[in-house]
Amino acid sequence: MRSALAMPAVLFALVMVPVSAGAADKTLNEADLTTLLAGGKTLGLGGKGMGYSGTITLTADGKGDGSAKTDGGTVITINGTWRIKGDRFCRTWKDLDDGKEVCETWRLTSPNHVDVYNGKKKIGANSW
Repeated sequence: MRSALAMPAVLFALVMVPVSAGAADKTLNEADLTTLLAGGKTLGLGGKGMGYSGTITLTADGKGDGSAKTDGGTVITINGTWRIKGDRFCRTWKDLDDGKEVCETWRLTSPNHVDVYNGKKKIGANSW
């Protein structure tokens, strides 16, 4: 099971990511992230085999609010702020990661799913 500290920031929505369906296995850049999240988005977090699942709503003004439930039944509240910094999604969740900013790289694995990395370490998955 993944710890709450490894919980990714984002994930479940209604709009397609701004890359073609054949563009799987592509790291989203600043323009991709901006287009995807500019109007706000609700994202699915984790999923089967990830140790947790949940949703978070990201607003266009840089706020995030949601929750996830671990496979063991623990509910984790996710609340704070987010921003795009270069080619990374950066988030500061109040009750996770000691309240410190974590910047993630999102790698598209299908038209509506990304694997989430902090440096070279995969820390989660997001979908919309």
